[in-house]
Amino acid sequence: MPVSDETLRRIVAEYGGFELSDAELALIKPELESYLSELQNLRDLDLSDVPSARLLRAAEGAEADA
Repeated sequence: MPVSDETLRRIVAEYGGFELSDAELALIKPELESYLSELQNLRDLDLSDVPSARLLRAAEGAEADA
């Protein structure tokens, strides 16, 4: 997912309040775009047939608490 230089500069300014040189921006931008691309891949996963790991499962052979 492409991010404009201006958008990236605004994000950094909001969170840290410091200026980035063009060289620093060139180092950060590909990494951020890679993270955003992977995040979109996770969002696109179809997990409708995957049971939730949060479901409680009874332990086999365990005795019930009385």
